[in-house]
Amino acid sequence: MDVSFALLPGSDQNPNEDAVAATADVLVVIDGVSTSRLATGCMHGTPWYANALAAQVVAAASKEPGKDLRAVLFEALRSVAASHADTCDLTSDGTPSATVAIARPFGDRLDYLVLSDATIAIETKTGVEVISDKRVDALVGELSSAAKKAVAGSEEQKQRLEKLITTQRKLRNVEGGYWLAGAVPEAAEHAVVGSVPLCEVRSIAVMTDGASCLVDVYALMDWNHALRMLAVDGPGAWLRRVREAEQADTNKKRWPRYKVSDDATIALCRELGTSIS
Repeated sequence: MDVSFALLPGSDQNPNEDAVAATADVLVVIDGVSTSRLATGCMHGTPWYANALAAQVVAAASKEPGKDLRAVLFEALRSVAASHADTCDLTSDGTPSATVAIARPFGDRLDYLVLSDATIAIETKTGVEVISDKRVDALVGELSSAAKKAVAGSEEQKQRLEKLITTQRKLRNVEGGYWLAGAVPEAAEHAVVGSVPLCEVRSIAVMTDGASCLVDVYALMDWNHALRMLAVDGPGAWLRRVREAEQADTNKKRWPRYKVSDDATIALCRELGTSIS
């Protein structure tokens, strides 16, 4: 695979909680879940977790080429949990967690996995197939909307975000709730997975919601136009377009959202014909 990617932090005041890792045969993008001011039970923090999980996904995928991606993610989640179980409280509601997107060419197919609100856009000969996982929206839609409408950085917004995150934590990785990468490896079994014939694929874009918002929130272009722009101008240009839009709407009136800018990551994969088999 030919892989290029770009990452931007949401602000200079906070660490980037996204991570990306790739080899010639697999690509993974991780979006660590922000914790606001709430306790996590973990001494390492979300950025560490996102990077550790990305590394373990690549390691697990390399051990057994062609292995079901849910099994790959299960092994990666178990490995990361074991690596800090002795130092951290993994039973805490706030233990670090993340959204995950994986793309892997294998033989004559492209396999993909998405868990929570990361996005994979696959450009094929007949159009664009977009894969995401928005199950959490059905559970906390009203709380999410309220947090987005509050003034950025205000105490009211902080309180609304804490209420939202507290509610999400109770619904995370339980039956009747939603599924997210964290200390429960079984969450991998609930990921959205699928395959596309490799001969039909022209390119793949794998991104966090801080990047997909250019299309699925701000609607500044459709997916076909966006992927054409990405192929010509590259991932960095995509993220610059995102930031230009956000800086023109710092009061969040046009596009209500949690913060002016979120961490944003996007990776572009081309030349997929050299997949492992």
